Amino acid sequence: MWKYFFFLGFVFPFRLSAQTADSTVIEEPHYDIVSELQQSTDNGGEVRLNSDPKVADLLQWHIHLNEKDKTFTGYRIQIYSTSSYGSDIEKLKEMRNHFEETFQDIPAYLKYFDPDFKIRVGNYKSRLECIPDLHRIRKIYPSSYPVKTEISLDELKRIPMQDIPEEEKTATE
Repeated sequence: MWKYFFFLGFVFPFRLSAQTADSTVIEEPHYDIVSELQQSTDNGGEVRLNSDPKVADLLQWHIHLNEKDKTFTGYRIQIYSTSSYGSDIEKLKEMRNHFEETFQDIPAYLKYFDPDFKIRVGNYKSRLECIPDLHRIRKIYPSSYPVKTEISLDELKRIPMQDIPEEEKTATE
């Protein structure tokens, strides 16, 4: 019997909450696309969704998982890879910073994937989207190629050249 309740909890998500008299519950604002679409607009337009309520529940579950995970599968262009054994991290940072100076519109990421360090650049939704930048990059880094990877939404906020201390930035200007 409990198996069925457990299964229904995944298919039809619900939330239980309790509140005491002296405590307050702070709930994060949640954007509900289904209810947003069903509201009439100022110019009289409206959207009618004729579907099973289970579809709306699945859509809400999908939205919940995306908000929780905060990553998506995308592509980056790998320009360099080296074994971590005997690697100088400062030289790898210099290589990443040199790339960001050359291609100021493309962010670069230095990551450790056991047992290698890899420098990957850009944030692309599809392999096709990275092709124009790949042609530009291959003029300087001929062995670069696109790589499927998980991209964190926090990484999208990264500012190029963020690892350079302020005194170095002022000395180069």
